[in-house]
Amino acid sequence: METVKKGKMLSPSELSLFCYQFSVVFKAGIPYLEGLQLLAGDVFESELKQVVGEISADVRTGKLLYEAIGARGVFPDYMVAMLRIAEETGRLGDVFEQLSIYYDHNDQLKQKIRNALTYPFVLIGLMAAVILLLILKVLPIFHDILLSVGGSVPSATQFVLDFSTWLQNGLLIVVGLVVILVLYGIMIFKTNWVPSQRDLLLLKLPVVKRLYEKSIVVKFARALSILTKSGLPLQTSLDMIIPLMENQLIQTRLKDVIVQLEAGKPFDQALKSTGLFPELFTKMVALGTKTGELDSMLDKISEVYDRELERSLHRLTVSIEPTLVIVLSVIVGAILLLVMLPLINIMSSIG
Repeated sequence: METVKKGKMLSPSELSLFCYQFSVVFKAGIPYLEGLQLLAGDVFESELKQVVGEISADVRTGKLLYEAIGARGVFPDYMVAMLRIAEETGRLGDVFEQLSIYYDHNDQLKQKIRNALTYPFVLIGLMAAVILLLILKVLPIFHDILLSVGGSVPSATQFVLDFSTWLQNGLLIVVGLVVILVLYGIMIFKTNWVPSQRDLLLLKLPVVKRLYEKSIVVKFARALSILTKSGLPLQTSLDMIIPLMENQLIQTRLKDVIVQLEAGKPFDQALKSTGLFPELFTKMVALGTKTGELDSMLDKISEVYDRELERSLHRLTVSIEPTLVIVLSVIVGAILLLVMLPLINIMSSIG
């Protein structure tokens, strides 16, 4: 068996473009090899052009298309498996189109989540910088002024000043702890060093949990829709979807769904038992199963929950800004009052 060359996996946007261009070729009725040469020479750019050129060369030597695509090592196993089914059933054009839509939606979903999470972190960083500036630079100046005019320092003000002094002396320690926390976050969410902790956090953190579960519903519904349209049995479809979830806890629950299906339990009830899918989802799945239109119902489900996810992300970003502004205003106001009030009292007594 030939060893697959491993490289950097293509992004969802690149996969969507790749599949769309291939769907156009197959639906236009262009001969197989001619279409590949056209794509390699005139359509794609940079890395994608090189990849398509290698695929074209492999197909000319007698490989099947899905084998040539899988040999590149830059395409997801799910996509290669789908193309194998499509090639065996003569539905390459339709499946390429479905995969293009699927990866385009995935790309949009990732962008929405990334944008929604980036904005609050930037605001929190700016808020922390303003508070640190006040505590480390402004407060000591006011303290010196207060002492120079012979004022006494109230206990609350002294507490803030002591904290400022401690923070100045231990600034390196604080910075080190922040760096460690950031690196730990990167290690959990950007690498596979501790996937169990990442998977658990995604399903436990209050705000993140709701958004993450909605994104799982959207991704699951879209993938299952494509597979059911290809005529695959439900258990086989679930087997192919499980690796797409990229969360060991969710994968374990979906494997239990397969076990329940094999034991004769209805699909909607098996899904409900996982605790991952909302009641509306399972009811729509039940209706789709009874009417024999599960694939169409799954498309509808993905659209409904995609819109719901977008609304949730919008509500999150809209609510975070005023909340952080209020918190910053209260903290800054409290710090200034703790220092300014003693000065005002002294000035009043002098007057």
